[in-house]
Amino acid sequence: MNQQENVFQSVSTKSKEYKEECRQLLERIVALQLKVFKAPDLYVKEVLGVVELYKQQFELVKQNPGQSNGKFSIIAQFLSKVAVYYKTDLKFYIEDLMELINHFQNTLNQGLRKRIIFCLLRLRGKNLIEPFRMIVFLMKLFNCQDKDLRRIIFRFIIKDIKQFNKKHRNETLNKQIQNFIIDLIKKSQENIAKRALQIMIELYKKNIWKDNKCVNIIAQGCFNQNYKIKLLACYFLIETTENHVEIESSEDEADKYIQKKGKNKCVKPTKAREHRVEREKKMADKKQRKKLSRLNSNGGFFALDQIYSPQDFAERLFDNLKKHDSERFSVKLAMMHLISRLIHRHKLLLIPFYTYVQKHLYPNSKDVPKLFAYLAESIHDSIPKEDLQPTIRHLIDQFVNDRCQELTLTMGLRGIYEILQKHPKILDKENITYLIHYIKYKNRNVSQAARSILNHFKDTNPQLLDKRLRGNKWKSTEELDGEFDDNFIQQITVGVDGAELLQQEEEEKLNKKFDIPIYCDRILTDDDFKRIRALKRKQEAEIEQAKLQEKQQRNEYIEQENEDDEDFIDDEENDNDLDDISEISGDSAEIDDNENEEWEDESIEEEDVDDDDIKPDSKITKEQNKKRRQSLSDLEEDSVQEYYSDQSQMSDENPHGYVREEDIMRYRKTKSEQKHEKLEELKNGTKEKWYQGPNKKKSEFASTSNKEKQKNKPLQMMRAKKVEQKNKESRIKSKIKDLKNKLGHVRSGKQAQRLKKQKIK
Repeated sequence: MNQQENVFQSVSTKSKEYKEECRQLLERIVALQLKVFKAPDLYVKEVLGVVELYKQQFELVKQNPGQSNGKFSIIAQFLSKVAVYYKTDLKFYIEDLMELINHFQNTLNQGLRKRIIFCLLRLRGKNLIEPFRMIVFLMKLFNCQDKDLRRIIFRFIIKDIKQFNKKHRNETLNKQIQNFIIDLIKKSQENIAKRALQIMIELYKKNIWKDNKCVNIIAQGCFNQNYKIKLLACYFLIETTENHVEIESSEDEADKYIQKKGKNKCVKPTKAREHRVEREKKMADKKQRKKLSRLNSNGGFFALDQIYSPQDFAERLFDNLKKHDSERFSVKLAMMHLISRLIHRHKLLLIPFYTYVQKHLYPNSKDVPKLFAYLAESIHDSIPKEDLQPTIRHLIDQFVNDRCQELTLTMGLRGIYEILQKHPKILDKENITYLIHYIKYKNRNVSQAARSILNHFKDTNPQLLDKRLRGNKWKSTEELDGEFDDNFIQQITVGVDGAELLQQEEEEKLNKKFDIPIYCDRILTDDDFKRIRALKRKQEAEIEQAKLQEKQQRNEYIEQENEDDEDFIDDEENDNDLDDISEISGDSAEIDDNENEEWEDESIEEEDVDDDDIKPDSKITKEQNKKRRQSLSDLEEDSVQEYYSDQSQMSDENPHGYVREEDIMRYRKTKSEQKHEKLEELKNGTKEKWYQGPNKKKSEFASTSNKEKQKNKPLQMMRAKKVEQKNKESRIKSKIKDLKNKLGHVRSGKQAQRLKKQKIK
């Protein structure tokens, strides 16, 4: 025991001495550093002395890489800051650090390794290391078993590439790095390849590398053997077609900017403050323009649109999907989603894909709504009807039957409805009548899904429906024979819609007439299309105002006629009063007969007249017309434009025609079904608590928290504590009883008076 104590004392004394030496060295180096920054030429000898000390410590680190060395880290940091002034003398320094990390990547001490890499990053910031060499060196460190260090390297690489592409694009250096990353994704280990692909994705999202080559490098990750890299590449190509950067208006940004600085408080408005707010709004406008320029730098194309040969890419992906049958189902779903999105965007022909999806589509299989959505999204008009009929026959047989449950029925009908919107020629009369038969189904979800199919055919091709289901618009077949065919015919647009308005505006400005339309003369830009939309809204507002004015004139004319008629009737009544009573009494019988005949004629005429031709003679119709005229006259140009802009926004909720899982999985459960599910959950114990707590175990093999591990007190001590708590409660109760006994029973005022009377007696 005495020997062990002596050893511990010697180690502690050595550690204290070593710390004091490090502290003294740090003080000397900080003083020298300040002198070198002021006059580097005067202190060359002192710096060379530090270099000799560095070489001694470097050999010690090579001998014991796992041991921490404070002197070496202090000297290395000093040399990294001073290396700018002594480039020729300190060339060996950079190479020594890189070799040390390459040889002892995982065996080096964690703190020492992090300080060495910070020194190298500082040297790269001062442009003492070439960027390509630094990126190649750092990419190899992604295999290192240090999470913080990997995060630091990842951020630094993105920042460095952004820095040397800030003023102008360095194409030669970008090509070198991209070719190096391609080799890493193909040949290197899993961790390095995954990180390299993440760097490419991050650079694309930050608009640093947004060219075709970058997209195609990421797309090659779909053919990698590692499933993580496959998922990364597939999700990137899918998500970039859905997510859009929402740019707020300049006024909203300015308000947020003011709120951050606290300048929107209740303060007296002055000219200086108003000018300040205007300046801040201008700054917000500049930021918005920068965002728009970044977005429009790629021409508004998605990543999927930049793939070189989409047909070959889709075929290769589908072959890879068929070969790897033992792949995880989540990976298969991601690949199927990507193929369907490719077919939708580029209108490709890949007919074996529908038979492959058909194999997985059964009521009892996993993720049925997702598969329905992928199948519906991959269908378009240019696919022949004969190739798609077996898949639809399969869907009707499996999902639309009397034996199926209500949820499967709704999914099947919703899925067929989404397919019909993409390819309306796909169903025959027999299939349509069979599907529409489910309108009378008891469950409301099923009947609504069937009704959506019926409404679709009412609008597109009512000839395929029975006469009683066509609606009031198409009552007779004679009207349909001239206008519709057996198959739905789409309207083909010629030219650009609204380009005439833009042409008229330019002709008025230049006072010239163009013989050729604008879309033939030049390529229309985004600004031209924005101007066309604005002109359309203006034209619609003008038409609406013209209609309102016509209605107002009509109603005024009707009111004037009614007033003239009333005045004329009053004058006739006054004249009739002046007539003799004898004449009226003599001809009373004849007048009654004539009145009866007139009433009969009026009733016959009212039956023949339509509701639209009736004039608003009654008081109720007059009041309604006045209210309507007042509400319409209050409308101005701005309100009408806002109305049409709101309608356009509502119609552009899904502009690209993607099919979502929510569109197929629309199913409202009844109260009895919800109650039944809750009872089953309570019986089986599958229902989880609404708050699981921070220390809940994730699995059976998960460890407990450190707080629970520290609770090592024996049971008897805890029992004694509980007994003490009970004793305290009992003591309080006993004290209350004693107080009550001393005070006596509390009585009301009447009882006290009775007692006093009794005592007096």
